[in-house]
Amino acid sequence: MVKNTEMDTEQITDKQSLADIGISSIIGTRKVQQDTVFGFSGKNGSIGIVCDGMGGLARGEIASRIAVQSLVDAWFECTDNADVPEFLKQAAIQADNKVFFQTDEYGRSIQTGTTVAAVIVKDKKLYWLSVGDSKIYIIRGTEIMLLNIEHNYRLELNLLLRQGKLTKEEYKAKEYQADALISYLGMGNVCLMDINQEAFFLEDGDIVLVSSDGLSRSMQERDILKIVRQNGKNMQNAADALTASLKNRKKQDNTSVVILRFDF
Repeated sequence: MVKNTEMDTEQITDKQSLADIGISSIIGTRKVQQDTVFGFSGKNGSIGIVCDGMGGLARGEIASRIAVQSLVDAWFECTDNADVPEFLKQAAIQADNKVFFQTDEYGRSIQTGTTVAAVIVKDKKLYWLSVGDSKIYIIRGTEIMLLNIEHNYRLELNLLLRQGKLTKEEYKAKEYQADALISYLGMGNVCLMDINQEAFFLEDGDIVLVSSDGLSRSMQERDILKIVRQNGKNMQNAADALTASLKNRKKQDNTSVVILRFDF
């Protein structure tokens, strides 16, 4: 069963399963935990998922739980030789529909939504799915790099500015809306997704970090890198250290991380 807190992570010692996984979540100063997380590593590959229910919509915690459960079910049902990018696309569409058609106890639509950031690693090949503004990082040695694109209004504003359809003055006038999401699971017709079609090849010691925006909006990338590196090869300690560093903030969003380290 998927939980809206730290999820039990199964570690399999098979030589083909190379991921050490750490998972941690905090509620922050919010009244409800709307993040749902999942991590698993087995002989057929590794997967990490963070879904962040949208606080501006009703019952975001339901949306994130449904989305993660849908993705997890699809993962365990998929065949070993499945095309991973196509799997992620279809799994996202399926999860979007499940969230969109969710109803309350009276059969009324609850009109909820969630972001998703998910990674799948098979045979040293990393694939990711992102819808919304949760984050996926790769940490290699002393460097950290963001892999995915945020689907917010700023993306549209930047495009219009580059195309000359918006002046700098008009851009500034609209910038207060820049963080508004333009794609999320629960829209019912989600089509804007960030899925890499070509695999990102991992190297020995690479760390993949998936997080809700509660982390990226509260911590600089250099500080994320520092904390993860301070915990060596223990990814659970690293995950706990990241969330613990934000616990005492006066205004802190739900924050969740799934960290996967690969030693080949």
